[in-house]
Amino acid sequence: MSNVATTIPQVRIFGGSPEEVRSVRDFVGRLADGCPVADDIVLLASELATNAVVHTASGRDGTFSVVVRADDTWARVEVHDLGSDIAPAVRLAASPEESGAGLGLVEMLADRGGFYGGASG
Repeated sequence: MSNVATTIPQVRIFGGSPEEVRSVRDFVGRLADGCPVADDIVLLASELATNAVVHTASGRDGTFSVVVRADDTWARVEVHDLGSDIAPAVRLAASPEESGAGLGLVEMLADRGGFYGGASG
C-alpha cells in the first residue's frame, strides 16, 4: 500500500452542486490509492457527497467539505454539510423512495458509520 495517505487529515471544500460529486470521487480516490478497499471508500464517499448536495442546505448554493484520514490498515471519510431539518435514515431496499438507499451501502460496506449534527450542519 505504498500510495495510501498518512493519518494527517486531508480536507477539501466543494461547491454544493451535483457536478462536484465527481470531484469528490477523484479527491478520495487519489488519497485511497493503494488501499485494498479503495473502490468501496470512493463509492461511499460519493454516496455521502450526493446526500450532502441533495438533502442538505449545502445543495442550495452552499458548500460541503470532505475529510479523509487514511493509513495502511484503515481509512476514515467524513462529509461535513450545512445541515438539514431531517435526520439521515437508511431506507429498506424495497422502499419506493430512492432517498436513503445510499446509506444502506454505507451500512453494508463500512465498518462503522453515523452522523452528528442537525439543521445547522
